[in-house]
Amino acid sequence: MRDLNALATFVAVVKANSFTQAADNCGISKALVTRHIQDLEVSLGVKLLNRSTRKIGLTQAGERFYDRCARIVTEADEAVRDVEQLSRGSHGLIRISTAITFGRMHLLPAVNAFLAHNPSIQIDVNLSERFADLISGNADLVVRLAEEPRLSNLVARRLAPARWVVVASPDYISRHGVPVTPRDLLEANCLVYDRPKGSEWRFKGREGELSIKVSGNLRSNVAEGLLDAAMAGLGIAALPSFAVGPHVASGQLVELLTDYALPESTLYAVFLPDRRLPERIRTFVQFLAERFSPEPSWDRQLSPAVLPRNGRSSKAESP
Repeated sequence: MRDLNALATFVAVVKANSFTQAADNCGISKALVTRHIQDLEVSLGVKLLNRSTRKIGLTQAGERFYDRCARIVTEADEAVRDVEQLSRGSHGLIRISTAITFGRMHLLPAVNAFLAHNPSIQIDVNLSERFADLISGNADLVVRLAEEPRLSNLVARRLAPARWVVVASPDYISRHGVPVTPRDLLEANCLVYDRPKGSEWRFKGREGELSIKVSGNLRSNVAEGLLDAAMAGLGIAALPSFAVGPHVASGQLVELLTDYALPESTLYAVFLPDRRLPERIRTFVQFLAERFSPEPSWDRQLSPAVLPRNGRSSKAESP
């Protein structure tokens, strides 16, 4: 394959009708311009330019070669401009992976609002309970609750805190009563979020920390499934505040054990470290940070946190 730089130099010489001017236009030395032309002629086995001290002219072979080279250089320049525009965020695709419940309730509405002001950007949202593999290239951005170990070797932009809240339906409470302390959950039908230590609900209250091993007749790795079960009166659930907030406000769910706090998680936007991160991704992440911070809308529906925050979110595992 021929050196594209040499082809570009040849096109520049013909356009400028001067080795000296071509060198200035290309930002290289006149000696390098001369070498590029000589190397091309040697490798092709033909003379491309007739040159004297005052004039440069194309040979017959040079004319045919120039027409093709000019198109190649033009297309290469257009390709560079296209990629530069892409990196500046004027258009392009953002592939996002997020959890099912958060995606349906909060991220997709945020995407709609963002696209209303950025119509030249395309967004592909994948809802999954699996943390997407950014290295494989299947996603550009992950938006979800995450624990610190998983964020090693990645860039994680904190978007918002996510409290965990114990809830049940009014119907369940009328039939089984209101738990007064976390120990009362040992006698309750608890709906378990199927994740590491999902059955161990760790509370903190005035008397200190208390860990309760809960059990029940339903487990799920999707918060939405447990949310529906709790609203149907099947049991007590501990779920992220972003899932239960609107339903507490509507009266479909009731907060329980409000004198106690479960560990707080953090909502992150996670992406690969890259100094040349496309501007469209930076813009979208900044949009999310402004939309969800400093206090996310879902927490405004709930009782104040039991324990005062210190201004930094906890990265503890979910209950």
